[in-house]
Amino acid sequence: MKRPAAMLEPRGSVVLDDFVADIAWSPDGARLAVAGGEGKVFLVGRVSGATAQALQAREVGEHLLGTVSVAWQPRGAAFVSSGQDGTLALRDGVDGRLVAQQRPAARGLPATAWSPDGRWLASSAGKQIFLWTPALEPAHALPPLDANIGALGWDRPGRDLAAAVNGGVVVHRIEPPQFQLRRYPWAAPCLTASYSPNGKVLATGTQDGSVHFWHLATGRDSQMRGYPGKVDVTVWSADSRWLATIADSQVVVWDFGGRGPEGSRPQQLAGHTDRIDCLAFQPNGNFLASAGRDWRLSLWLPGKTPAALDAHLADSEPSALRWSPDGRFVALGERRGRLAIYELVRLG
Repeated sequence: MKRPAAMLEPRGSVVLDDFVADIAWSPDGARLAVAGGEGKVFLVGRVSGATAQALQAREVGEHLLGTVSVAWQPRGAAFVSSGQDGTLALRDGVDGRLVAQQRPAARGLPATAWSPDGRWLASSAGKQIFLWTPALEPAHALPPLDANIGALGWDRPGRDLAAAVNGGVVVHRIEPPQFQLRRYPWAAPCLTASYSPNGKVLATGTQDGSVHFWHLATGRDSQMRGYPGKVDVTVWSADSRWLATIADSQVVVWDFGGRGPEGSRPQQLAGHTDRIDCLAFQPNGNFLASAGRDWRLSLWLPGKTPAALDAHLADSEPSALRWSPDGRFVALGERRGRLAIYELVRLG
């Protein structure tokens, strides 16, 4: 049997008193912020190569009705959590103390996204986008859009902010005091807004079971159909070659190298036995991790082999998956509250 190129080795776990809704790594990879679906916010300390007993979790806050997301400041020492109560909370990344709290004027489940340079925090509520400073001070409220916002996504320079809505993707050029707006129409509810790292392509997954994308230099658009249901996950590899999506129990990967994916067949990565919910590319490489309702965490290398390089069974159904900033570790959150750390070990 051929030796795999890499594998994920368990490096520790901790059980939290809440199911894991979201995870965010600190920029230095030393700590994790965790959103609890029932409302609790945790700060977890991690030591490289630690055992389970060395992982320490502290409850540092709470959102009424449930915490939706956590997002760490790029190159910063604080993180933001958002809740179903409509609030945003900025917390110190070392001791977890509350630094600032805001409630946007518009109503709706908040989505948040830091610009890559850390200059802006964008949040959405209903049909409106709000911009905040790194200190969570109000900076600008963009005019309401025509439909509710499903997702936000920044391009790598942090100039363009995309919002997925029913009817396409709306992009704002963030250059105060001007906020130029461009529309990329598509006749379906759009669920994701994902820029390729090289800035050449904007992709969205849709409610009608397709992936739509635009070549930004020319405005030319195209789509890939044939999914059994909605496409609510679209993630790019670091080199912008691969766009990974989910089709029930399979990972479907499109090759944007050469002439691009039009007219070609995707690579289908089969190995899960139930719906996949979590998918993430390594930040600085092409390793791909997935986790599904079969309680399985799998490691892939698209373009090399359609088979999983490695797989592990979780203690319960996975609910969140994130790579560390240096691409060395994977954090896996589960619905029963367990948070586990795996290390990527190269064998080839």
